[in-house]
Amino acid sequence: MSLKVEQILDDFFFTENEPKIYTTGAYLVPMKIKTHEKERFVWVAWEFDDDSYLNNKLCSPNVYSDKLETLITE
Repeated sequence: MSLKVEQILDDFFFTENEPKIYTTGAYLVPMKIKTHEKERFVWVAWEFDDDSYLNNKLCSPNVYSDKLETLITE
């Protein structure tokens, strides 16, 4: 089951789903989310270590940003 499906079933959305990128190498860490006294864990990127792609074009994802638009450098 995908994270998107889980969010729909729980009627709780904590994240955007676009832009969606593909990466061939990233370090992931678990993040705990608590909602309605229920705990869930999801994987989040800690660091990117290889090529990433947006619309089949090479891009550079940033792990965090203050704006959705600056999460990716094309």
